[in-house]
Amino acid sequence: MTTWTDLDAAAAGDRWPVATLDPPARGRALAVGLPGAVVHEVVIDRPIDEVWAFIADLERSVPTFDRDVADLRITRRDGHRLTARTRSPWRVGGLPMRFEIDLEVGWCWMVSQPNFYVVAMAAAPEPGDPSRTRYVHVEGVARRGRLLQPLLRLSRWRSRRHVAHDVAGIAAALDATATPVPPPTR
Repeated sequence: MTTWTDLDAAAAGDRWPVATLDPPARGRALAVGLPGAVVHEVVIDRPIDEVWAFIADLERSVPTFDRDVADLRITRRDGHRLTARTRSPWRVGGLPMRFEIDLEVGWCWMVSQPNFYVVAMAAAPEPGDPSRTRYVHVEGVARRGRLLQPLLRLSRWRSRRHVAHDVAGIAAALDATATPVPPPTR
């Protein structure tokens, strides 16, 4: 799996101009191509260092804010590439899942194995106010197809509530307020 760090390193020696996206913009851009994904964007009243220290501690943070994850264990680390096993609570069936993860400062991209469900958590200092953090959370089904349309509609409906709850859980764990950012108009 090629990561953003790999792409940045490859482009560093290139003489051509290179456009980069901050992590929240990266999350929004990737969500556009995911048919079942939901994007929730907020500004959290805490600096990025505090927000990211909490989120990057996946084994502790994810079960704290995500009510659909009872346990998350990192099973392999190779730099910023991780493998994790999660287990849902018994009320959701106690189902195990395996995720391949790209975890860098301000960026966490989690893909379930098999490649069906994705989660992106992205953060950057709020422009003009480094005491606040712009946070984007993306979650949902990563497949498309006519036969999957009913599942994708159900997934988006459920994910809208679920992702908003996750983001509220992150803010609560940080004892901070999270101000929703309206989606861009097209």
